[in-house]
Amino acid sequence: MAVPHGMLIYNNDITPDSLVDIKGEQKIVEHVKDKLTNSSMFKIEKEDHTIANMLQMKLHRSPNVLIAGYRVPHPTQHRLELRVQTAPPDGDDRSGKTVVPAPKEALKTAIEECLADLQEFEALLRAEAQAKGLDAAFE
Repeated sequence: MAVPHGMLIYNNDITPDSLVDIKGEQKIVEHVKDKLTNSSMFKIEKEDHTIANMLQMKLHRSPNVLIAGYRVPHPTQHRLELRVQTAPPDGDDRSGKTVVPAPKEALKTAIEECLADLQEFEALLRAEAQAKGLDAAFE
């Protein structure tokens, strides 16, 4: 059976509101896992694999993060779920430190590192554009 043109797009969940951040909406919601020590599931709205992969890679670089993984529940919904588990507070982490950040703090650090990378990239891009006489492209 042939599907009429446009039917697949008509029946999915993509709407203008599903792609644009609206002032007052909560972007990240933390769900603390009671059964696992230092574990949280973060539901992040209006994002996809691009930001999830960057956050996951930054979290994996932290010596106190034991698990960092994400999933996108459905490809037509712009939402992702990021699970973060940090080392237990008894000092049993990979670096030997006894102070262990909560998953929320680990995620905040990863976000700050991503923003710093973005600023560095922008500065390099501007310098390269200026060197080639393309200053007007950034104004």
